[in-house]
Amino acid sequence: MRITNWEINEFEDTREIAAEIDGFRLWFRLPKSYSVSRAGDPFLAAALLPAMLRGEKLVVDPRLSVSPKLLKNLSVLQEIHHTWNPVFKIIPIDATTRPSDPVNSGAMSFFSGGVDSTYTFLKRMDDISHLVFIQGIDFYASNEVASTFSTADFGDLSQFAYKLRHPADAVSAFLSSMLSETTSRALQDYEGPGSGVGTLEASLAEDLKRVIDGEPIYDSSRFAGVKLRSETKQLLGQPSTRGSQSSLNRFLLEDAYPIEIARRNSAIYQTAIERNTLFAQGFKKTLIPLGTNHYPFGYRYNLSRNLTQGSVLASVALLLGFPRAFVPGAYSYSQLIPLGSHPLTDPLYSTEGVEIIHDGAEARRVDKVVKIAESPLALSNLRVCFEDMNINCGECAKCLRTTIPLQLLSVPSPPFPSFPSLAAIKSMRIANDIEMIFFQENYEFAERTGNNALRDTLHACLRRYERVQLLKKIDEVLLGGLIKRRYQRGREMHSGLYRINTIPPKN
Repeated sequence: MRITNWEINEFEDTREIAAEIDGFRLWFRLPKSYSVSRAGDPFLAAALLPAMLRGEKLVVDPRLSVSPKLLKNLSVLQEIHHTWNPVFKIIPIDATTRPSDPVNSGAMSFFSGGVDSTYTFLKRMDDISHLVFIQGIDFYASNEVASTFSTADFGDLSQFAYKLRHPADAVSAFLSSMLSETTSRALQDYEGPGSGVGTLEASLAEDLKRVIDGEPIYDSSRFAGVKLRSETKQLLGQPSTRGSQSSLNRFLLEDAYPIEIARRNSAIYQTAIERNTLFAQGFKKTLIPLGTNHYPFGYRYNLSRNLTQGSVLASVALLLGFPRAFVPGAYSYSQLIPLGSHPLTDPLYSTEGVEIIHDGAEARRVDKVVKIAESPLALSNLRVCFEDMNINCGECAKCLRTTIPLQLLSVPSPPFPSFPSLAAIKSMRIANDIEMIFFQENYEFAERTGNNALRDTLHACLRRYERVQLLKKIDEVLLGGLIKRRYQRGREMHSGLYRINTIPPKN
């Protein structure tokens, strides 16, 4: 795997730094008022895990120097990831080395406006000068404006290809029937994540452009299972024109494939940038908005967001070159599990000029919410929901695990809707061990604060999850996984739909 064709481009008020990794042009865009590193370090950090997955030697263009400290650290980092998940092979790295220097002054911290980043900001307020808000890690919006669809609009090509090859819903079946012969052949030849895409990407983009520019695609039965956003519903209710019809078709496809197709309308990001800028200014700090297309880059190899989070944050920290960069952690030292961002791995991305610090592991999530509740300004800016980065739905697991401590503290929480009923909480299903950790925290906090009704409700959720895990164990030990295999066959399990994670999947 090679890192080549590094370039820097300047526009009216934006600077873009890009390089090709394995034929993919990975870019970062930020205000041109900030200096950036001209070393290969940011792209080496991004390329490491895909190269390890492929088991290929990683070669950095000799014109791009790499920090000797980083290169040495990556040997240890590889050992950790290989130990966690042997699918990642230890590989050689061929690079020209040169010590790294800082390129900006001060100290930065990553900031999304969520619990972890807000806690680190309040804790490190005297140290931090800049907050970095990134577009393109958890969500991806395309900046393309010239056409209704292009190859830059794919957020997750591998999963999209799988859904078109094995259509399990009405929209996918419709799109499959609209593909050209060239695309259909390329789709059948596509070998999956990380393989050469051949003509698939370009020909599929042409087909989608033709569909978007063509006849209306909306049919109530076809889109019956699709959650339509307000903008889409608004267009549906308006008289159709040629331009509005193309926009509606585009919006419908974005709603049907929220992960696979990037949203063109990125007003949601601009609103978030403006909100977080005002928050930073309230504390006399500076917000740096930065965009990247790392979202489709990671998914090109079917790598999970949990796995690549640490490497993409390291890439940004190394690009900006502040002497210190704080990475807000998600779990306390007592809860640590193998994750892409981890107190063991994050510091290994440091160079001679940039110290990367994993922060906040001394506190559990519930403790962080308690700290945030002490600051009305921080609490009013708190946004945790994946549905919309500017609105908390109040119903999803992330919203719920945040509002419960606030309810137990009797703290008004203006960014959240009214607290749900105990019956609604009791009906929630704990999705996995990670969610179980947060439910357990809130259960213990309810017990400590003497709210017996909420304590008993959370206890019921935990007991139900424990019973499910017990049944899975019985199936594994006594039935050899028979029930699980039948369930997976019913879901038409396919590797293209399951991300490669920090650890191997459970048998």
